[in-house]
Amino acid sequence: MNYRKMGVYALLGILVACGILMILRDYVIDRSNPNAELTDLSAVYTASDEIAAATQRLADGVKPAEVLTRLQDNSARVGIVLDGLPERALAERLLDVLQKHNASAVFFVEGQNAAEQPETIQRISNTGYEIGNYTFVGISGAENLQTDRLLSELCRTQKVVATLSPKAPTLFRAPRTNYTEPLLQALTAAELGYAVKENVRHQAGTFRDEADATAFASAVPNGSIVAIMLTKPVEPLPKDTGKTDERPAVDKKPNIEDPPAVRNTPPPPDPADELDWMLTVFESRGIKVVDIHDFRKIRYIPAVPAAPAIPSAKTGR
Repeated sequence: MNYRKMGVYALLGILVACGILMILRDYVIDRSNPNAELTDLSAVYTASDEIAAATQRLADGVKPAEVLTRLQDNSARVGIVLDGLPERALAERLLDVLQKHNASAVFFVEGQNAAEQPETIQRISNTGYEIGNYTFVGISGAENLQTDRLLSELCRTQKVVATLSPKAPTLFRAPRTNYTEPLLQALTAAELGYAVKENVRHQAGTFRDEADATAFASAVPNGSIVAIMLTKPVEPLPKDTGKTDERPAVDKKPNIEDPPAVRNTPPPPDPADELDWMLTVFESRGIKVVDIHDFRKIRYIPAVPAAPAIPSAKTGR
C-alpha cells in the first residue's frame, strides 16, 4: 500500500470519527445536560388530563383536605419532614442517617427536581421512605396562586412522582404557605388527602457546630413536627403570571476586575451531620421519631382577625 492510499484512509477515518463525535454531542450529551431548560423538561410532564380532572372535581365541589399537625398529649414522639429534594449524594447521606437511627421521615420533593433526578426518587422509594408533594418548583405562598396555576403545580408533581415511584403522594407541603379553605379544597381535587403543618423549622446548613444542633434539638417540644428545609423556596412572580420556570437567571458575563475572594470561614455543616446530631439528642431524651401519619388529623380552620367592636347605641362608644 502506498503512502497516498494510507493518507486517504487516514482522512476517511478522521471524518468518520468527527461525525460520531457530532452525533454524540447532538443526541447524547446535549439531551443529558442537567441544565436543560425547564420548558423542555416540563413538556414531558404536562399532566393535562390530570389537571382537567382536578379542575372538574373542584368545580363539582369537594371537601377540604385534612391537616396533620402536632400532638397534644406530651408523648415522647416527634415527626420529621424534609423540604425540597437534595442532590443524590446528600440524599444518600440523609438516608444513611435515618436508617442508622431507625427514624421515620417524609421527603417533600419538587416535581421539577424529581424529574431531573429520577434515580434519587427511586432510591428514596426503594429505601422505604415516603415522598410528598412540595409543588412543582417549591413555590412559596401557594395559597396566593391562581387556581389554574395551583392545580398545575400540584398535578404535575403528582404525575412525576407517580411515574418514578410506586404511587403518587398523599401528603402536601409548600414553603411559607397558609392553609386556607380554597387551598385545602384544591389539594383534595388533586387527590392529596393531607397537608402537613410543622411547628418547628430548621434551615439546613445554619448550625455552626454540634453544640448548636444540641441546643436546638433539646428545645423541641414533645409531639412536634420538625421541618428541615433543604432547598430555598421559589418566590412567585407578581400577580402570578403563570410562568413555570422560576429559577433565577444567571449572569454569565465575566467580571475580570474583581479578584477571587479569600474565604477563611469554614464550610457550613453537612445537613446529614445536622440531622445525625438532632436524632442523637432525641434518642438521649427518649424521644422516638415516628411516622407522620401517627399525628393528629384535623379539619383546619385558619384563624381570622377579631371583628372590631360595634359602638354602643347609648354611649356612642
